[in-house]
Amino acid sequence: MNDANPTASSESSIPDNTRLAQLHDEAAEAASAPDLHERVRELTARVLHERRMALNDIRELVAAISSGVGSGLTARGGEMKDGLKQAIAGLDEAVGSAAQAVSYTLREAASQGKAFKDNELKSSLEQLRDLEAQIVDALKQAASQSGGRLKEELGYLSDHLRISGTRTGEQVREALQQLASGVKASGEAGRAGLSESAGAATERLSQVASGVLEAVSESLKRQSERLRS
Repeated sequence: MNDANPTASSESSIPDNTRLAQLHDEAAEAASAPDLHERVRELTARVLHERRMALNDIRELVAAISSGVGSGLTARGGEMKDGLKQAIAGLDEAVGSAAQAVSYTLREAASQGKAFKDNELKSSLEQLRDLEAQIVDALKQAASQSGGRLKEELGYLSDHLRISGTRTGEQVREALQQLASGVKASGEAGRAGLSESAGAATERLSQVASGVLEAVSESLKRQSERLRS
């Protein structure tokens, strides 16, 4: 179901200028395709799956794709507003799927009683939490660095998504809720009769995750209020 590699990683994979330029050019080429939404979705999913870029590179990814599509639409005289809308929707869909894949990996580990280092778990959860705001902020920044119709339409898109939210944001909120439920169930199972080692692992994970998820939940609430203010 998911196109992206589900492995969560706290390592930074800061993309170099060559990779960003290549992504920009691929996005520009996609602007000539009849189904821009699907082409950008596939491009984004492939980049994430091949680990050419990671979710923690989301700002660079959004900037490269949006500017690339804008350049492609400008070059061929395409309809800028509709084209960018399709492209960002495709990107949003692919990033949302990647976020779900990361959450599934965490849920599976929780159900098996795997112990995470506190900072690893917190890093993964916060990475998921921040995706929507980073997409919106990246579009806003891309608009400020553009000109003409591209600047206008990217600004409109960032404002629209700030109010309406993204598919990625919806999927992240759902994934975090499911993860919280899974962690709670695993902790209860550990107390109910798993082996001592497995029970201790799930209990520790439950304690770590509960505190982090509570903080994430509060942060998501504040973020939602900020995005819609």
